[in-house]
Amino acid sequence: MNLLADTVIIDWQITIFAIVGGLGIFLYGINLMGDSLKAIAGSKLKIIIEKTTNTPIKGIFVGIIITGLIQSSSGTTALTVGLVRAGLMTLPQAIGVILGANIGTTVTSLLLGLPIKEYALPIMAAGSFLIFFTNRKKYKQFGGVLLGFGMLFFGLDVMGDALKGLSDLPAFKNALQAVGDIPVLGLVVGAASTAIIQSSSATIGILQELYTTGSIPLIGAVAIVFGDNIGTTVTAIFASIGGSIAAKRTALAHVLFNVIGSIVFMLLIVPYTTFVQMLEDRFIDVANPNNLKLTISFAHMGFNILNTLVFFFLIKQLVWMVTKLIKGDDSLIEVDVDSLQEDLIEESPVLALESAKLVVLNMGKITKQMFEGVIEYSFANKKRVLENGIQIEEMLDTIDKKVHDYLVKIAQFGLDEDASQIQASYVDTIRDFERIGDHCTNIFEFFEHRYDSKIELSGSAKKELTVLYDVVLETIIYTLEAFENQDIEIAKKVMQKEDIIDRLVIKNRKRHIMRLNDRDSIETIDGFYVDILSNIERIGDHCNNIVINIIQERYYNEELDYEY
Repeated sequence: MNLLADTVIIDWQITIFAIVGGLGIFLYGINLMGDSLKAIAGSKLKIIIEKTTNTPIKGIFVGIIITGLIQSSSGTTALTVGLVRAGLMTLPQAIGVILGANIGTTVTSLLLGLPIKEYALPIMAAGSFLIFFTNRKKYKQFGGVLLGFGMLFFGLDVMGDALKGLSDLPAFKNALQAVGDIPVLGLVVGAASTAIIQSSSATIGILQELYTTGSIPLIGAVAIVFGDNIGTTVTAIFASIGGSIAAKRTALAHVLFNVIGSIVFMLLIVPYTTFVQMLEDRFIDVANPNNLKLTISFAHMGFNILNTLVFFFLIKQLVWMVTKLIKGDDSLIEVDVDSLQEDLIEESPVLALESAKLVVLNMGKITKQMFEGVIEYSFANKKRVLENGIQIEEMLDTIDKKVHDYLVKIAQFGLDEDASQIQASYVDTIRDFERIGDHCTNIFEFFEHRYDSKIELSGSAKKELTVLYDVVLETIIYTLEAFENQDIEIAKKVMQKEDIIDRLVIKNRKRHIMRLNDRDSIETIDGFYVDILSNIERIGDHCNNIVINIIQERYYNEELDYEY
């Protein structure tokens, strides 16, 4: 940049490349750091959120800790919406986590206010060495954390240098001054930029760099902070699309919490800005302009902490509001895994076994929902249905592990012979339901590949699958009824249906081969149709396995009358 007379000359190519490139490095760094931290924790993050959020106050603390670790309130919110979609978390619990996530995200802005950028390059080097020169997975993941952490500050430094050059432009100064004169503009700018970039941390980082140049007044910067909190709700909205009513209500609660809070604080922006200015005067050494980044951190933290404290006492009202705004019964089966009480095992193993049965039954109902999703996705490429199916599969895996561990503990407390047989049959049943979920996942993946490869099912294949799906769905419904009521006659119907499924699969395979030999057919040799049929057949087998435990040994070899 050269200053000639009163004219500021900017090399626009270098400046734009620096801003865009620096932002890209920052975003990649924060994502890499978050993903690496999540990889280190594995599935523990989800388990921690699920098991430790039985009250809103616990949810707030969990939201703060998890968001502080993964450096993404959007990530925590999306994970929470996913747990609600899966029925593993209630709406009040989810609101608590979301409130905490908003406080947790301020950790990033506080880190960005610290003088770490001088060490960004050696931090990146250390991370790279761990990734490329170590073989242990954990070391590589920790290297990803360091590399992402260093890139975060390096990207901000690159952006900051470019923004300092822009801050000398009269037009740029006037635009930023307008934000100070009309704070509502700052609210809109903050909301729009965060919604586009999908990272409030990034927009806060840019704002910190601008504020250090002295080109934006504090009141305008505070307004942008409020806007950032509105823009970050977009992630929760995306995560809830196509989900259950409870998931949509969770996303709406997040939106209302941030929007209402931002509007209220906008009405109080003058006294709040005075408060932030007082913190700057008291705790920040302004001799070094870089220290001014902490002023924005204070503004961000103060807003989120105060907003959370207020809404903590309004959680019931917030739940009532979102329930009124999004009406309807949530069709997703709620699985109350908390009903598996550990102390009940010792007090009354038989009652513990009965409570386990209810969870197993609900697991079966969720499996039925997943298969209904398979039917829908087989004939229409709906990403929402695919995403729901993947989430249900994760839910089935979680329930399978929890119920299995619970049933094993029950067996250790001395069951009589009949109860022992029931316990063993429940262990087999949850395994069969989980395996049905696996086969449904396989079918989802086969059709996803077909859609991606633009492979069409022939009209004949669609008709065959429709008939086959109807029989399988009816078989699953009979299986659930037989399990719930321990009804032998219904169990026999399942065995009849399973035989029909086997016969239909054999016929459909033969018809598929005949169509392949027909030159006028659009049938393709992709192998997936045969695999789809095989997975459908295995679903019928697992239903049969479940009812065999109901019929018991004396019925195994009984000759049944079949209807075709």
